[in-house]
Amino acid sequence: MNIFLLLILMGLIGALIGWVTNMVAIRLLFRPYKMYKIPLLGWRIQGLIPKRQADIAVALGKIISKELITGNDVIESISRKDIKARLREKTEQYVREQVSLRLPFLIPEGIQASVADFVAKILGQELNKFLDNPRKFFQEEETNEIKAEINRIVVEKVNSLNVAGLENIVYAVADRELKHIEIIGGVLGFLIGIMQGIISIYWNLFF
Repeated sequence: MNIFLLLILMGLIGALIGWVTNMVAIRLLFRPYKMYKIPLLGWRIQGLIPKRQADIAVALGKIISKELITGNDVIESISRKDIKARLREKTEQYVREQVSLRLPFLIPEGIQASVADFVAKILGQELNKFLDNPRKFFQEEETNEIKAEINRIVVEKVNSLNVAGLENIVYAVADRELKHIEIIGGVLGFLIGIMQGIISIYWNLFF
């Protein structure tokens, strides 16, 4: 066989092996979703992510609650002017509605509105004082409780994720990048195949 054709053939075989290997490796991140036991061998097979979903959930919970969204971040967020204004507006609106609903219907409507507005404004002012400096009202223990609650929510949400749905999301977002990984596997396999062909030809010629 022509040496050039032999090198190309070995390169193509290497490319096929490299492409298939990377494609299978990517699929094995998610599949199989459930654990399967191979008869006779006794091997247990399950995708990496579904197998380690609980561990991943715990790790993400720790990272997010300690590094990304901490208890202090939540406290600082509620003191922002735009958030503070919306919280006060919503609180006053809710208090007005609730006070009006609970006042005896015999009280004239105008007086009801005045009382509801008075109570709402008082509570709104107190809320504003709190939001101006929320750190003054939160002790370290309460901040840690917020952090623990963030951690709990993240762990719960990740554990409840449907792995098939997560796989679809990953492929929808990173399909191009995953295809690139498969192609790179093919390119590297091709180059390795060529190198193996050169080494094989050299060995046969001189040894």
